[in-house]
Amino acid sequence: MTDAPRFGPGTAAASVLLHDLITGPVRPAKVLAAGPAATYLEAGGRVLAIVTAGGVRLPCAAMLAVGGLLPAARSRLAVGCGVVYEDGRQLVAVRRWFDPRVRLAGVDERAVARFALVVRSRGGVDTLLPHDAPDRLAAGLTSGDAVGAVSALLGRGTGLTPAGDDLLAGALATLRALGSPAADRLGAVVRALAPTGTTRLSAALLEAADVGGLVPEAARVLRALAGGGDVEAAADRLVALGHTSGWHLAAGLLVGVTHAGAGLSDRVPAFEGDGFRRLRTPVRHLGDAGVAS
Repeated sequence: MTDAPRFGPGTAAASVLLHDLITGPVRPAKVLAAGPAATYLEAGGRVLAIVTAGGVRLPCAAMLAVGGLLPAARSRLAVGCGVVYEDGRQLVAVRRWFDPRVRLAGVDERAVARFALVVRSRGGVDTLLPHDAPDRLAAGLTSGDAVGAVSALLGRGTGLTPAGDDLLAGALATLRALGSPAADRLGAVVRALAPTGTTRLSAALLEAADVGGLVPEAARVLRALAGGGDVEAAADRLVALGHTSGWHLAAGLLVGVTHAGAGLSDRVPAFEGDGFRRLRTPVRHLGDAGVAS
């Protein structure tokens, strides 16, 4: 597997969440799914997305430089020593790393209110989910019923990643980003149920969410909520992502930021009536906004 390549490999920038997998010993990989913009591999029980330049930078991805080639679905693949191998030659060499994790010291309540307006006015809940799925997730977090909240959403919905998983990922990553204690319980339940409750790719993205890992479009929204940019513009870009993923990620961010006490007083996001349903949720006032990623 480590013979000299017949021609120079392409290069990529990979997520630091995969550093141990990519730089570790060479191990076989298999293709989970393949499309025009990405090939999804499994190696050592982990998921690695090889994504073309300009594709969606998933928190479990290696992003190819311009001109880089995706692995062929029927080839013999392996990953290790900083390289993706195809049929014994070096196909992709990882030269740089990116960190998809977000950390926030707080958010601006007015920015959260503007973000809520964008979420409520765009898109809607997937037809394969309960019509009040975001409210149910918010209520489950408030009551402490993380098992019920996750079970109602995990693996449900349309899209390459089920919409219910996108909703969970948005909420979980936001709670982690804000350091909310609720992230521990939600994360534990997600990690316990996701391996058998949804697709391998979606389970990998939920695992990344449990350490605050998100696609850049969602990370920009959180930074904008912390005062680091134009909230409406960032929200528009996120909602436009994919067929169903963007809106559900956005709704999950809103659930998470509100549950953490960093937004709309004691109200949680709802998607019918006047747009909010009041719950008796204690508010935790956060300090000045700050971001580290």
